[in-house]
Amino acid sequence: MKLTTILTDQSALLALKNHVYDPENVLETNWSSSTHVCNWFRVSCGSKHHRVTALNLSGLELVGTLPPSLGNLSFLSLLSITNNSFHGRLPVQLSNLRRLKHLSFGNNSFSGEIPSWLGSLTELRSFFLDHNNLKGVIPFSLGNLSKLEILTLSGNQLSGSIPSSIFNMSSLQKMDLSNNMLSGSIPSVSHDLLSIEFINFKFNNLTGHLSKDMFDHFPNLKELLLGVNMLSGRIPMSLFKCKKLQMLSLAFNQMEGSLPVEIGNLSMLQTVLIARNHFEGNHTYY
Repeated sequence: MKLTTILTDQSALLALKNHVYDPENVLETNWSSSTHVCNWFRVSCGSKHHRVTALNLSGLELVGTLPPSLGNLSFLSLLSITNNSFHGRLPVQLSNLRRLKHLSFGNNSFSGEIPSWLGSLTELRSFFLDHNNLKGVIPFSLGNLSKLEILTLSGNQLSGSIPSSIFNMSSLQKMDLSNNMLSGSIPSVSHDLLSIEFINFKFNNLTGHLSKDMFDHFPNLKELLLGVNMLSGRIPMSLFKCKKLQMLSLAFNQMEGSLPVEIGNLSMLQTVLIARNHFEGNHTYY
């Protein structure tokens, strides 16, 4: 049975090899059935089950699509193909990778929509899908990823509103949705997110006011980047409860009112970008 299962992994990887153009012949010279799959280049196996647990093909200049058989790597916990030229859609068979903790597909040319089945990969800790050609909306199901710590979807063509479920991810530390075409208002938050330190929604088409109590729930926030949108209204006073805030970017919006003097209480604040709004009064920069 062990021989059969490791052969399943080998077959899946050979299918991947046959799906890509490999200009440096890295896979051609290092992935051969004459050597054990656990000794293949950029492949790691677990000591317990002797199955493939990690596949890191980042930065190998590979061109091609992902074969459905990649979903047969059932013990995989890390899959990284960042900085290549993979294209096409993400095969639904990847939803079988229920042990996956780290998924990194950034800087490729994937197209289509972000599939809703990604919300079923509930062991995910980090998820990078930035700088591709993805369109459509952010699926509501991503809110099911309660163990997710890093979510990066920047540099795509995503549209629609930010789903309210996005703040259900209680372990989230970093969220980057910048450089898309997201619209609507930033959803309200109903519970504390003690882990979140970095929020980047820059370069979108977000509108509306920031809810008054939003920042009551982000006590450990260090960077808030909301520049180059169409946000309006006043800066919520709750923002000044974020005592660990180091960078605040609200530039190029339509915000109004005066800059509260309480900003001076943020002793760790290093950078404040508020230009090109409708703020009034004389401001002292801290």
